[in-house]
Amino acid sequence: MGDEARIHPILYAISSLVLRPLFRTVYRLRRGGGHNVPATGPVLFVSNHVSGMDPPLLGAGALPRRLHFMAKKELFAHPVASWIISRVGAFPVDRGAADRNAIRVAKAVLNRGDALLMFPEGTRSDDGQLGPAWPGAGSLALDDGVRVVPMAIWGSQHRFGPVRIEVGPPLDLSDLTEGSRAARARVAADRMMVAIAELLERAGGPAQRGSDD
Repeated sequence: MGDEARIHPILYAISSLVLRPLFRTVYRLRRGGGHNVPATGPVLFVSNHVSGMDPPLLGAGALPRRLHFMAKKELFAHPVASWIISRVGAFPVDRGAADRNAIRVAKAVLNRGDALLMFPEGTRSDDGQLGPAWPGAGSLALDDGVRVVPMAIWGSQHRFGPVRIEVGPPLDLSDLTEGSRAARARVAADRMMVAIAELLERAGGPAQRGSDD
């Protein structure tokens, strides 16, 4: 796949037409804060992660934007599965290493003005408690013109939901101009997690340990 990650617009539209009614009925999906989804331009959506169903559900929550997202490389082992998921936004990442190619693909997605979904923790949470953010997500947020939109999802870990998605306003990172890129990326990643934690409670998830009650 190289440095390309391209959505097939017709296949994506068909998938949305099929899945949206399913999500609303079977998973009882509801979205709050939809007005916070930017209509155009490069957007880095960041969210917590509690289920393997999160990417397509969050894709529905981010409409009308079409989301690209990283998926574990094992899902691309089968040619047919690889062909399908790569055309609805997925591109492979090696979760056991610092995958520089995945980061290059992510940057390419944002550089051309598209939308990217990332889970800053890099893994799922079993109990809804958020872990530390991976600084790579913060680094992507520092690129010129990228708007960072926090999201939270809850209920996707249950077979029939209900699933609630909350979308927050874009984060203001304009003050992160001093210091090394690594230090600024760490601050950006931490701010993402603070915003996600607030949205997660609004979505019905647990209060985070150590947060003020």
